[in-house]
Amino acid sequence: MENHLSSFHNFDNALAEVGLLIKFANDFEKNPLEYAALNKSALLLLTAKFEVFVEDVVREYIEEINLMNLTNLLISDQLKMKHSVTRIKEILDIIEHPNKEEQRMEVFKEIAKLWSSKAENFDSLNIPNKFNYGKHGSKEMEKLFKNIEIENVFETIKLYTDQNDSMISGGEIIDLRGIINNITNQRNKISHQDETPNITHKEIADYASYLNRFSKELCTYLEASLLLLQQQFDTSRQAASGQETAI
Repeated sequence: MENHLSSFHNFDNALAEVGLLIKFANDFEKNPLEYAALNKSALLLLTAKFEVFVEDVVREYIEEINLMNLTNLLISDQLKMKHSVTRIKEILDIIEHPNKEEQRMEVFKEIAKLWSSKAENFDSLNIPNKFNYGKHGSKEMEKLFKNIEIENVFETIKLYTDQNDSMISGGEIIDLRGIINNITNQRNKISHQDETPNITHKEIADYASYLNRFSKELCTYLEASLLLLQQQFDTSRQAASGQETAI
């Protein structure tokens, strides 16, 4: 299945930069200083690009839902709740401000519309897509994806040692959670402790390949979810149109 989300293509293109550093590291493998510097640079760039992808794909998924202009009845309670909490947090600082009543009212009216039992088109879901400042790794990733109803992203999106393998054919599941925690820890040691990790350019190339495969599978999953939402919306509109015709 071809991926249409721009987040995937942006990350796929960004990995070319990582690949360039890996190539240079391979060329300088016999020069310890240059080799270590290039590997550290490649690892730092890989983790940065992947975190950008994660934030971007969460944002883009919600943007695609908003573009559909779904009715509130088709939006899940989980997304409604996340939106409502996010919007209320935005006005906490002005909740009693005498000159911000109109702004507060807009938020509460918007939330009321979202939770109404009457069908209302809604195209302004606001769902957090950013890592908490200074926090990274698999647990933070899981929190972000829970915002868009993926309860356990590493159970939902699985990779196998052979791309043609599956659970049915006995392929081994790649520990993506462990890989992400490993490269995050290595990145932190480079950034905060000025350490040189014991890592090879081939290992970094493998990590880049796994993250690329993960991004592709994740976007395929999200696009299928978007398609299902669109189909549900189309069905509901057809049903409503039929009722109007009957009247």
